[in-house]
Amino acid sequence: MKQLYIIRHGDSPFLQGGNDFDRPLSEMGKYDAINIGLHLNEDYPQPSYILSSAAKRAITTARIIGAELEFDTTTITAKKELHNASMQIVMQAIINIPEKHDCAMVFGHNPGLSALASYLTGENFNMGTCNTVLLNVETDTWNELSKDTCTVKHYIAP
Repeated sequence: MKQLYIIRHGDSPFLQGGNDFDRPLSEMGKYDAINIGLHLNEDYPQPSYILSSAAKRAITTARIIGAELEFDTTTITAKKELHNASMQIVMQAIINIPEKHDCAMVFGHNPGLSALASYLTGENFNMGTCNTVLLNVETDTWNELSKDTCTVKHYIAP
């Protein structure tokens, strides 16, 4: 069985006229990411693979949480196409995670992440910033991931 963390980026201020891709985390976003990382370091499965949107607020959240988990943050896979991506695009990226990884984290944006968690579990999700859902994947491979193939193990909000 595989396990998948779906984590929305931390809080980020809206910048009038700014580039959405380059929005930084707010101080609250950094604080929440540190606390989620500390919490996950207690008694949760540790990821061997982290996938993130390359947007500044998402990759920063991934690096903060990864560092709290003592994950080598230089190995985080960042993809521009995950910025504000649809559920289908995020799903395709997850399906392409190398099979040797049994526990992975994906960091990104709404509405794609909430739609993905809902699709995979059959439950209704509206993930706030830095909300984290840990799923048990009831398939043997990432490639088999599809509708209703996961169950919620934990839902964590800052």
